[in-house]
Amino acid sequence: MLWAARRCGALEALSTTAGAPEAVADATDIDPEAAERLVAALQSQGFLTRVDGECEPTNRLLGFLTKTDLRSIGRLPAELDAFGRWVALPETLAGRAVPEQPDELRNELGKEAAADEVCLRSEVTTAVHAAPDGDSVVVVGDGAGRRAVEFARRGWSVTLLDSEARIDAAEPLLRRESIDLRRGDGTEIPTCDLVVGVETLSRRDSDSATDHVAAAAAAASTVVFLDTFDGETPGAALVDIDRLAAGEGRVHGIGATRSWLEGAFDDVSVEAVPSSRRSALIGRSIQ
Repeated sequence: MLWAARRCGALEALSTTAGAPEAVADATDIDPEAAERLVAALQSQGFLTRVDGECEPTNRLLGFLTKTDLRSIGRLPAELDAFGRWVALPETLAGRAVPEQPDELRNELGKEAAADEVCLRSEVTTAVHAAPDGDSVVVVGDGAGRRAVEFARRGWSVTLLDSEARIDAAEPLLRRESIDLRRGDGTEIPTCDLVVGVETLSRRDSDSATDHVAAAAAAASTVVFLDTFDGETPGAALVDIDRLAAGEGRVHGIGATRSWLEGAFDDVSVEAVPSSRRSALIGRSIQ
């Protein structure tokens, strides 16, 4: 319903000038009766409330109204973006280009900023256990930087490495944190005790992923990739279709990814991460 309301322009109208179903109909191509029914449905689900006879957005729609602070966006806009990509899958499968949704990157980072705290702590704990004597970490692909913040709060020296666009978007949230922000593509990783990649393998094709693994191995004696692996992680096939829909990367098989690490590390293992949908692929050099 939200996807349809956004697609037809009703959400934009309701968040800017329209305060009644009639105004929504005037601002869009929606039939007046259909607009009334749509507004009633949005109100019933807590997205709108009536104030002095006019419909006003509630906090559930805040992420559609402002994108300035990633923390205010929440999960819904990114989930609508993902739903839209799946709806467009027939076009993608036919090899036709599908345009990006407006604000897609900020929506994605907003979802990451709203990630479950228990999941984040569990993922960081898994990584810490892999390098019990470490004190410096480079976190790659952490988006809003939630895991990087958790490492810093546990006393680690932390570098967050990500693309320029993602670092620029996350920087206002991290200015007061003891985190070094670096812009890069994941192949130039500074020397540290531990490298943690967050979905950095599944966001890349095989060649790019192996280059990333090599860079991580050159930088640290321990690496942890928090990701989805075919043959290991539940739901991997559907995550792979989501990557296909996004036009970015793919889910790699656990056998192939283990082999990438086995050429660089003495010990390679894979672990389930409690409370997380991701698995942990771990490489350690025995010193």
